[in-house]
Amino acid sequence: MTHDAISEIRQRLVEDRVATLLLVSDLNEDQAQRRPRSNAWSIKDHLAHLVAVEEAVIAFARRLLKEERPIADAYDVDTWNARQQAQRAGLTWAQTLTELSTTRERLLVLLDEVPGQALNRIGSHPVWGDPITLLSVLRVPYRHERGHRDEIRALRIS
Repeated sequence: MTHDAISEIRQRLVEDRVATLLLVSDLNEDQAQRRPRSNAWSIKDHLAHLVAVEEAVIAFARRLLKEERPIADAYDVDTWNARQQAQRAGLTWAQTLTELSTTRERLLVLLDEVPGQALNRIGSHPVWGDPITLLSVLRVPYRHERGHRDEIRALRIS
């Protein structure tokens, strides 16, 4: 079961990322940065957000592997999103795509390091769950990406 769960997560991570990249592969810098409204996210912003979330998943998963019941600090998700977007605002479209690939590779490498018995380790996260298992944390990226892919698809149509 353990190997199956990690294999399933790996497969979903790969498949979902391929679907996302296919959706954006033909876009240029201007198309990727176009906003339908001044306060709306661009396609580039959505991808930068996926990078930020994956970095957070990797960091929290590593804590679950090292600590007994780690607790993520409570925070305001809108403030966190704004801070993460500001940190990546200066990236070009090409750099954003590179970061997206790099972060996903880091996540896939992490999967290789997860001992099967660790999937049931429990922690607490203000957004992902309290309690939440390592198995559930590792599923966050592809589930989260699916929603943003829908947003990206809508931005391409508008």
